[in-house]
Amino acid sequence: MSITCVALPVQLRNAIDPDNGERYTVKRYQSEKVMDGDSWRNTRITLKPINPDFQPMVLTGSEEGELQVVAEFVEVLGGIS
Repeated sequence: MSITCVALPVQLRNAIDPDNGERYTVKRYQSEKVMDGDSWRNTRITLKPINPDFQPMVLTGSEEGELQVVAEFVEVLGGIS
């Protein structure tokens, strides 16, 4: 199973974003999961930049727990007047 989300702010726990040298980044989140007993387990997480000049970051199952999603974009409230 694969899940893709809109751009999310993510905290990298033991790594830095090679594009900005920081532990926080905003990228599109895509995960590939497999069933592990009665729950799902990530086998691969890809953080894809919106800017095509930057490279995606790929985390495999061995790096699980290396990132924390800080927030999730849900919707835009109101319009610009």
